[in-house]
Amino acid sequence: MPARHSQRAVFGTALLAFALAVTACDGGDSPLAPDAAEPLAAEPGAERAPAAPEFLTAGTGPRILFSSPRTGGTDIYRMAPDGTNVVRVTSFTGAETLPVWSWDNKRIALVRTRVDASTGSYSDIFLMNADGTGKHWARPTASPFYITEPAWSPDGTHLVVSVWVLGAGRLALINAATGGIAFVNSGLAGPEGYFPTFDPTGQTIAYVTAAGALETIHADGSGRQSLTAGPAGSTVGPAFSPDGKRIAFGRDIGGNFDIYVKNLVTGTVKRLTTNVAPDLDPTWSADGSRIAFTSNRSGANQIWTVPSSGGTQVRITHTTVAEGSPAWSH
Repeated sequence: MPARHSQRAVFGTALLAFALAVTACDGGDSPLAPDAAEPLAAEPGAERAPAAPEFLTAGTGPRILFSSPRTGGTDIYRMAPDGTNVVRVTSFTGAETLPVWSWDNKRIALVRTRVDASTGSYSDIFLMNADGTGKHWARPTASPFYITEPAWSPDGTHLVVSVWVLGAGRLALINAATGGIAFVNSGLAGPEGYFPTFDPTGQTIAYVTAAGALETIHADGSGRQSLTAGPAGSTVGPAFSPDGKRIAFGRDIGGNFDIYVKNLVTGTVKRLTTNVAPDLDPTWSADGSRIAFTSNRSGANQIWTVPSSGGTQVRITHTTVAEGSPAWSH
């Protein structure tokens, strides 16, 4: 897997016990369920500075979120699809990565490092309103496992994530209101799952298996199907088109990642990029006409766009630092 997703960790056998206990989607008696008495509050004093004044008044047109260290710490930024009107969205100590819009563009989920007092620091999911208010952890208590790669359900009630248990990622759903969490695919009995994302119906989740296959599964854990096969690490970052009829993904064929689009109606696959540098992280424009992606063809990871049917690729960020994880608004 690419470096930005290499958050695998080998956990002790004690975690096996609590992982097997996770059963109910909204928590129930699961050790992963939140303490209902604890408020969903952000860490006090965690922000380096308040949000930029223009952040609250920058408009509601098409926007792309991305992660960048351009002002020192790795923060989330927002920009217009042509790369203009860049606004810093977060300013916490530590790094923020993998931002995603809710389908109504009113909320943002992202990944931050969180301290568990007994075992150390782990990635966890952080939420905020798109206007910069309402910042809080998705789950009220820190836990000794990595939670990463969030994606919103279309109705905004849940996020699908990859939870790292015993050195492997497992698909799980987080209740956005309560923080309750449970595995999608039968816990440790199900397939490993990475880069999960919902289709526009909210019924199907696409993800990548440990074997590099692109698969789909229903949100209730049924209906597992294969879309592509491949060796481990060969497929990353699937993203459904707005109409759900196509899926874009990064794929390594011949030793280099490029962007591909599979038509789910006809079964045909089209390769969109052919650069010798790795191209990753596809994300669709709201009208389905373009795809933004990350490429280091300029020497550092930058964000580019390309027509979803193929064509001229346009660079939209122009710095010398590593910028990536683009997420186009819906």
